[in-house]
Amino acid sequence: MAYGSLYDPSGNFVTVSTVNPPTLGQKVVFTTPGPLLETAPFPPGLGPYTDIEVLTDGVYEISMDLTARLINASNLTFNTEVQFRLFINDTTPVLESTFESFNRITGGPGGQPSQVETRNTIGRTIQLQLSANDRLSIRVITSSANVTYRYPSLVVTKIAN
Repeated sequence: MAYGSLYDPSGNFVTVSTVNPPTLGQKVVFTTPGPLLETAPFPPGLGPYTDIEVLTDGVYEISMDLTARLINASNLTFNTEVQFRLFINDTTPVLESTFESFNRITGGPGGQPSQVETRNTIGRTIQLQLSANDRLSIRVITSSANVTYRYPSLVVTKIAN
């Protein structure tokens, strides 16, 4: 048996820096560890934390979520978006873990009607085979301006050897 979790229950919004692929953005930051067994928050100490380390091999169920806030500050055609992805050991992206929030405004000037499009996926649960001492983190992989997040959580549960 192994499990662990990281959270930030503060409600404070964290500003996301603009980033375009293939450049990687910042890691999601957590302030509070939850129950831990055969897992450890990283970096060691009192936090804040950016990763959770699994201490034993196995198949893990990994749940990630957060609240994303996207602000469109224009009545012109304008997109605001952010994408997050799970990484193993800061180097291996887990493609099936991507989650996003997207907002588009089109129209407006010249008598054109405004149109707002919103896409939100603010969480994801996946299963992965992990090795002992693998570290998991959530990174921003795409972000426009005017994006923040709060209430992030990362939960890992070993479901098989």
